[in-house]
Amino acid sequence: MERRTSFFLMFAGFIIMMVLVILYVFSLRSQLSEVRANQENYKQQAEAVSNIEPSQAEEVNKKFLKSFFTYDNPSERYQNIKPLMTEAGYRATHPSGNGIPQSKEDVSSSISNIKHFKHEVSKTEIEFLNEFKVTTDYNGVGSTEKMVIKTELVYVEGVGWKIEDISIV
Repeated sequence: MERRTSFFLMFAGFIIMMVLVILYVFSLRSQLSEVRANQENYKQQAEAVSNIEPSQAEEVNKKFLKSFFTYDNPSERYQNIKPLMTEAGYRATHPSGNGIPQSKEDVSSSISNIKHFKHEVSKTEIEFLNEFKVTTDYNGVGSTEKMVIKTELVYVEGVGWKIEDISIV
């Protein structure tokens, strides 16, 4: 009888140990599939970041400067820059943050001698210092000034580079 009890206890212990091993194996398989899913997600994110072209930021910056500082009427300049900007960047172009100026005066502007100085903050953020001459005609009276403007660009996934902020230096 004692031998049977001993055999039964060993058999029960073996069964319990096998159940624990099976549960452990299933737990490891679950963790492995989770790690593989995360690995695929990280791989896609890395590919997305590696496809970002900083040279495209430079093109957006140039296009913004030409669109914002070369115009025949003030409302035209705001229509031309809106597709190049984030909402925060667009608001930053409004004088004192008030909104688009509604001038009935004859105002036009153009820029020349543009120089860019680029600083990559990160893979998705680039800052430019832009130096140029701006010629403004107001009711037939012209003036030319040298300006330095800082533009901050961010990469918007699925859209591309956008102007996030602009400030006069």
